[in-house]
Amino acid sequence: MSDQTQEPDLSQLREQIDVVDAQWVSLLGQRFALTRQVGYLKAELGLPAQDEARESHQRLRLAILAEDQGIDATMVLHMYDEVVKHVLEEHEAIRRDQGL
Repeated sequence: MSDQTQEPDLSQLREQIDVVDAQWVSLLGQRFALTRQVGYLKAELGLPAQDEARESHQRLRLAILAEDQGIDATMVLHMYDEVVKHVLEEHEAIRRDQGL
């Protein structure tokens, strides 16, 4: 029989998950703050909202990172695609707000 005092219980694991979730949301907030700056810069420079070459490179990079972490790359890429979808919508809104 294993020593129960050394094993984390369910509530401890869930508390750790909550911390990681908060970090994940914080990182998304930081990412969106950066992509918002990119959106303003792209609008100022007259660049298109979407950079398909960059997205393709990022998808490959993220798939490799996911596999290195033992995470399903398909799931990671799905999440990335959702983030990019939101970013592109925001970039288009920035362009409209600036009359471009």
